[in-house]
Parts: sequence; C-alpha cells; structure tokens
Amino acid sequence: MSAAGGGRPQATSPPTGGSTPAPPDAPTAMNNATGKRLLALIRDGDFAHPGEVAANELLFAGVQPRPSRRILDAGCGGAGTASWVQGRGLGAVTGIEIDAATARLARERHPEVTIVDGDLQRAAEVLDGPFDLVYSMTAIYAVPAQATAFGELGALAAPGAELRLLEYADPEGRFSETTSGNPSWDWWRPLAPRDLPELLTAAGWASLRVRDLHQEFVNWYGDLCSRIDGKRDEIVRDFGQGWYDFVAREYAGILGLVQERALGGVLVTASASG
Repeated sequence: MSAAGGGRPQATSPPTGGSTPAPPDAPTAMNNATGKRLLALIRDGDFAHPGEVAANELLFAGVQPRPSRRILDAGCGGAGTASWVQGRGLGAVTGIEIDAATARLARERHPEVTIVDGDLQRAAEVLDGPFDLVYSMTAIYAVPAQATAFGELGALAAPGAELRLLEYADPEGRFSETTSGNPSWDWWRPLAPRDLPELLTAAGWASLRVRDLHQEFVNWYGDLCSRIDGKRDEIVRDFGQGWYDFVAREYAGILGLVQERALGGVLVTASASG
C-alpha cells in the first residue's frame, strides 16, 4: 500500500538518533507522536483508529469521488485517513490536530494534506469553512466539551453538509462505573448513543442515523491484540520494553471492555440543517 493511500510509512522507529524514546508517562500516551508511530508499526499503516482500512471503507461507504469537495478531518492524528480519503479522489482534505508534535508528524508523512494546529473546541477560530463533509475517527471521545466541539463543526459546515463519525461509545451507560478508580480511563468520554439526538440537534445537525459497531469492535481489537503480541520483538527493539508493556495492557483493556459491552463503537451520520 502506498503512503498516499494511508500505507505504512518508511520509518516507524522514533527519530532519536537510534535510541528508544522515553517510556510512556501518561494514560494518554497513545495519543502523542510516539504513540502514533508505534501504532503505525503495529497496524502496518498510518492509522490510529480501530479497523484501519476496513473502518475507512465503512465510514465512507457511498461517498463518490469529487476532488472539489471540501472535507474536514476533525482530529486527524497522523493524517493517514486524510491521505487515504484524498488519494481516492473523495475531496480535498484539511485536518485539524491538537497535539503539535503529531501535527508535525502528519505534515512530514502526508504533505499533500493540509494540516492545521488547533483544538476542536475552538475549531472555527483556526479553520476557514465551509466544508462539504466533516468526519472524525475515534477523536471526539477525547474531547472534554463535546457539545462545544459539535457546535464548532456545525458552524464550519456548508448547508446540507454531511457529518460522518466512527467513534467509541458507551452503549449501556456502564463505562464510568466499570472503569471507576482507574486513571487509565479518567479522560475517556465515549459517546452515549441515547444522548446523540439532542446533542447533535443543538449543534445544528439533523437527519441523524446511528449504527452499533459492537461486533466490529470486538473483531478489530481482537485482531489488534494478536498483532501486538506478534510484533513484540519489533516493538521492544524500536520503542523499548516500557512501550510494549503499555500498549499491550492498553489494548487488552479496551478489548475486555468491548467484550463486556462497557465500551463499544458507533457509526454516526447526519447532515447540516442550515
């Protein structure tokens, strides 16, 4: 797979003159630039979301190529999905990323995509709309003020624009109770499907459709955990034992929560009501 299609970058090891990076020092470590590099090694592609290309194909099903379409990737990470979208002629993608180091990594790997540093909660301050399609791949769950973020995205949308989300969800309202007391999960805010109609309507989105992705997430995370185990030697060599232990524990924990339905996934589509 080519880099333009979101393929594996040429160098996944950390750019530290051959030395391994410092061990992860926070529960959010997989969201920083080193975490993104590690995920690229594990996933054989520049993606940080579950399902990789299969998830991309699910999210963009039915979208026809139109290079002039303006597309916003809300929380673009390393821009692998943005590159995949643009490489298929679906539109011209602009990505917004809050982590400066990750934004630099995205520009280095995918110079064909426009990357803007910024916070989704203040996206309209740094982005020039309108956009014809707005999407996000497992990024909204990490936003503290989700209603504000959805409002900002709505303000940037063209009349009739599409919103497409593939996100973590709290399908039965048990996520907080199940993870209580574990700092690894304190910063997670998976979407509550029952709250989405009110949340998105208030932000200017209509014609909401929500599809449960429980089985897909079980399959995707089971496969990911197997790949982490299979690439243990490569991970330890390039990133160190601390990172291997962290990533193995992190994704085994996610898989366990998904299997017991304390965590899940949803595919959400809507359109701008303006």
